[in-house]
Amino acid sequence: MLSRPRLWQRQHPIPVPVEAYYPYDMRAPRLLGSLAAVLSLIAAACSASGSSTSAASDIEFTMDDGTTATLRDFEGKPVVVNFFASWCPPCRAELPDFEEVFQAKGNDIAFLGINQDSDETTWRSFVAGSTITYPTAFTGADLFNAFEGIGMPTTVFLSADGEVLYTQTGALSKSGLEALILEHFS
Repeated sequence: MLSRPRLWQRQHPIPVPVEAYYPYDMRAPRLLGSLAAVLSLIAAACSASGSSTSAASDIEFTMDDGTTATLRDFEGKPVVVNFFASWCPPCRAELPDFEEVFQAKGNDIAFLGINQDSDETTWRSFVAGSTITYPTAFTGADLFNAFEGIGMPTTVFLSADGEVLYTQTGALSKSGLEALILEHFS
């Protein structure tokens, strides 16, 4: 007759060495694969920071006053480039915070909002109905792709020389934006 395990035995099983489940030769490839994945992520992050905007510098975009410009036109001053769209709730939520920071630091730092809506009419009506006073522009996905953007909103911090200092994907609060400006532009 088989006896049922006692309650204590069910709550406290006997420890079994990991080798019983995974022989040593099975763990080494997993460890090396994990290590390789982590190192590739670190390499990708390092290559994104400190890279040049040479590919993006020549892409033309339409400014809110109707003129065309490139990022080269903003060189000489650090630049906060914010990619946003009217259909993006986090983008709409962060715009008032960007405006407040622009009002406080706009003399020392250039701000540029780049709209990613599907047409210029949507962009113009969205900006006209907002409280944004810093320059905005409209462009296709070329500029966003040149910065390897992966989500909306995306904020890129450029040095006065046009070098990418940092890229943030996701919404920023006023304090978060101020902290990143202090970290990368000081």
